[in-house]
Amino acid sequence: MAKFQFRFQTLLAHHRREEDQRQRELAQHLRTRMIFHDQIRDMQDTIRDSKQAMADGLVGKVDLTRVGQFARYSGHASQRARQIVHRLAGVEKQIDQARQTLLDATKQRKSLELLRENHETQWRYEQNRRETNEMDELATTRYAYRLMIGGAS
Repeated sequence: MAKFQFRFQTLLAHHRREEDQRQRELAQHLRTRMIFHDQIRDMQDTIRDSKQAMADGLVGKVDLTRVGQFARYSGHASQRARQIVHRLAGVEKQIDQARQTLLDATKQRKSLELLRENHETQWRYEQNRRETNEMDELATTRYAYRLMIGGAS
């Protein structure tokens, strides 16, 4: 029996690779976003712990050097957090674009897979029709042969 050959198999394989690449790109953007979120969370934790330590240090004799260090660190951390949030906004835009690109690639792949399924269904129908015709022809030939042999006696 013949094997089904899809004319656009190379194109379908290309679209599958394209979709895989778009998934990897989206995953990279999501990973970057997760890293930024972790950095912000770590900074918040550190500031919270530093505030607690500062509050404990304000009881009794006050160490002004320590208060100054905390103020500088807090200002630096706030500036760094703003930078990260700004970069995070850019990453969010990239994520949206990557999702849309992935969606488009998936649509293209699925449309080709649907075309492949339709072609294969049509091919199977034609194969069955040919086999049925061959079986009918074989049966007709066999019947004619039996008639000839039976009629010759």
